[in-house]
Amino acid sequence: MEHKKYKTLNNIKFLTLSIALALTGCHSDSKAIEKDNNAVAPVDNQVASPDWQDQVIYFLMIDRFNDGNSQNNDQGQNEYDPTSDKKFSGGDLQGVTDQLSYIQDLGATSIWITPPVANQWWDSEQNYGGYHGYWARDFQKVDKHFGDLEDYQALSREIHSRNMFLIQDIVTNHVGNFFTYDNPYNYDASNPCTGFRLIDSALAANQPLPYPLNQNQCKDDGTGSYHWTPSITDHKNPIQEKTWQLSDLDDLNTSDPEVRKYLKESYRKWIKDVGVDAYRVDTAKFVEHDFWNDFFHSEDGVLSQAKETGRDNFLTFGEVFEASTPYKTEGEEKMLTYIGENGSPAQLTSVLNFPLQTTMTRVFASGQPTDYLRFRLERMMEMFPNPYIMPNFIDNHDMPRFLSQASPEDMQQALITMMTVPGIPVIYQGTEQAIVNSRDSMFNGGYRTDGQLADSFDSDNKMYRFIQSLAQLRTENKVLTRGELKVIASDKAGAGIFSFTRRLNDDEVFVVMNTSSSPMLLNQLDLEQDAGTVFERKIQSNWQAAPETLTTDNHGEVSLELAPKSAVIYFKTAKSGNVETPKATVELNGDWKESVITRNTEITGTATPNAMLKLVVDGNLAVAKDIAVDASGDWKTTISIRHFAIGEQQHRFAIYYPEAKTGTKDIAFTSDLSWADTPEKIIDDAGDAQDGSGGPYGSYSLPTDPSFNKDKNQLSIEKAEVYTVGSNVRLKMTMDNVTNSWLPPNGFDHVGFSVFLGLPDESEKGLTTLPKLNAEMPSGTWNRNAVIFGWQSSIYSSTGADSQTWGETVSPAPVVTVDKANRAIYLDFASDALGRPNSLNGISIYVTTWDIDGLSAVYRPLDTQKGPWNFTGNDKSEPKIWDALPVITLSE
Repeated sequence: MEHKKYKTLNNIKFLTLSIALALTGCHSDSKAIEKDNNAVAPVDNQVASPDWQDQVIYFLMIDRFNDGNSQNNDQGQNEYDPTSDKKFSGGDLQGVTDQLSYIQDLGATSIWITPPVANQWWDSEQNYGGYHGYWARDFQKVDKHFGDLEDYQALSREIHSRNMFLIQDIVTNHVGNFFTYDNPYNYDASNPCTGFRLIDSALAANQPLPYPLNQNQCKDDGTGSYHWTPSITDHKNPIQEKTWQLSDLDDLNTSDPEVRKYLKESYRKWIKDVGVDAYRVDTAKFVEHDFWNDFFHSEDGVLSQAKETGRDNFLTFGEVFEASTPYKTEGEEKMLTYIGENGSPAQLTSVLNFPLQTTMTRVFASGQPTDYLRFRLERMMEMFPNPYIMPNFIDNHDMPRFLSQASPEDMQQALITMMTVPGIPVIYQGTEQAIVNSRDSMFNGGYRTDGQLADSFDSDNKMYRFIQSLAQLRTENKVLTRGELKVIASDKAGAGIFSFTRRLNDDEVFVVMNTSSSPMLLNQLDLEQDAGTVFERKIQSNWQAAPETLTTDNHGEVSLELAPKSAVIYFKTAKSGNVETPKATVELNGDWKESVITRNTEITGTATPNAMLKLVVDGNLAVAKDIAVDASGDWKTTISIRHFAIGEQQHRFAIYYPEAKTGTKDIAFTSDLSWADTPEKIIDDAGDAQDGSGGPYGSYSLPTDPSFNKDKNQLSIEKAEVYTVGSNVRLKMTMDNVTNSWLPPNGFDHVGFSVFLGLPDESEKGLTTLPKLNAEMPSGTWNRNAVIFGWQSSIYSSTGADSQTWGETVSPAPVVTVDKANRAIYLDFASDALGRPNSLNGISIYVTTWDIDGLSAVYRPLDTQKGPWNFTGNDKSEPKIWDALPVITLSE
């Protein structure tokens, strides 16, 4: 479609001309003045800060967004190749300017760009390029691939002319990779220069490092511009976290006065010369706390420069990449220390909400209990001083995309949540086009994983329109940006109901969703309203038949039969509706208060004679059990434990009368099931794929990066054990080695498991091809494929799968637990993920290992030449299998 162009200034509160001229040192001419490559911004780039809680942020990678000037693509250093994921693709600042209408029409009000600064173009040590912007060589220049200072100023002007705001990504922790350490595992802090080596040709000719970045010759006394240290090997070690190199990137000594001075000058410059409105701070947790206080809050710090340009509410939000485990807050506790809480000095304004992102992935992508999300949101509101300015997101450029592990319906539920809870929603480029791969380009000719040439700026795309409607609803209703949050329904047993309200003065919003792939009963939910209160539907997802209006009953409650994977946003109206009182009755015998069951349990009661009722356990209508009421009004039924998950689990059941739309209230109870002490099957797999060699032919070698242990590698299975209870299956993998050096949420790294399960009940749908592994099943077929690594646990069906595609997502995903001390990784498969079989007889299991890139969720490449991040074999087309178990067949 033809996009509108917005060239006029729209309701922006500019500084007065006299103040602006005094601050910038200009005379009457507002054009940029070049002075030592430091231009002064035109006065119309200096605008007052917005109220950030009202913003919607669009996050983009400059190189992978849009190519507006092909003349700057190739700088002649073999650093440009749009067919490679490792090199520059051609996106630039002009390209961003050209697509501002596309971003604004989506509903975004602020644009966050990756660092535009001059970068190291190619790192021969890592065999990777700095197209992303995070490997600086000069913090005060624009990278030539992205344009020049005038291009950046023009982008800022156009953004501000639309009453939008500019957020720049910044780095202070590190620069590019200009020195390294040989034999890093032998590093001795008392002799920091032993093993130190400057990297030859790390920069192209005529690319000198500025002072003090050029002071990169190691000093024995440990002083200077850098920390003279190797790469981090233990992310839990506080000394390594703050002073060692992240992925071999040269770690700045941010305690050094000259380094601090340079960094302050650099980031004051972009505010003054370009008109940047906020900073997103990369790798914030790797820098000492007092640096942030000085960097932002000192007299010569960043915030004083922002105030001089009229930005009294300059937002700074940091990347503190910390997840939290369910019902715990370890991530939040660490994040708080970077915003001046928990006794630390004033630092950043806010932090990216990684614990919420991880929880949304668990709940919406992996089908885990929706109560996890209730807990996370309540802790967010309780713990943070201002949760309304915490940027919320579902994925980004440093992790697998949400859609790589979930369905579009799952993602729409996550987006509804992100857009309707407190916090600033962040949309990562391509989400609105349902892009699956993390760093695929948006523009035709840029890098794409599938190698296709495609333009991804379709404003008629279904997902674009969906996000557009959400953004408009949020922007037009302050109740969604400022209202109180209250979670009113969640399920503790697994996927199911999740509901919350937002309230601001007389405005109220009711959000309800069903994360299960089965229809679910929302049973007599108390909305805390008068009888007859009417709510009006505003937006629905995956449920076109969702009621246009809801009317509370005489108890202020509502009941709904929610469609699978559906979500609805309702707004309270001033209308009153008719309240009907059900004439039928349903009663339950006995006292179920604090009941715990460990076996099949009979329940009885009374109801309208000859009625047909349903036993609805955990809200699941798809497997609800029919109950016939006899002529005397008596009924009985049995709760089966076969499909309950293991451990102490909170459940609910109701006796529901569908015809009368009535029944009992939800009855809470607890199941408590345990795995057996001894396994049903033991597979001894010791002795193969050892000592750095593996693969089907024993001829593969590991990536050369030292984090892959060559003596006790992380990919080799020593022993496997199988446990079953009911229709649940546990795999216990005892590995040669278990590491978690990168602090992955699942507790292990440097190995990924591909687990293929054959289900007799679905045998007609079975496949033999193993997706993305260049391999076939050794025998039989598969119906489920679980892909599990440190940053993801997903399970797919054979429907839609082929040699390059995992297939349709299934939930719940396997639950992962790790016993690092005993080198054990547990993978628990719930009955629901296996199709709720009534018998495990004949179910087959085939397990393979290979490492999976935590950034892109892609199996690492197999090459004929050794490299830091690829396996080595005789042919690139060989199977991507390091170790494998024989096919296991279950019996019951």
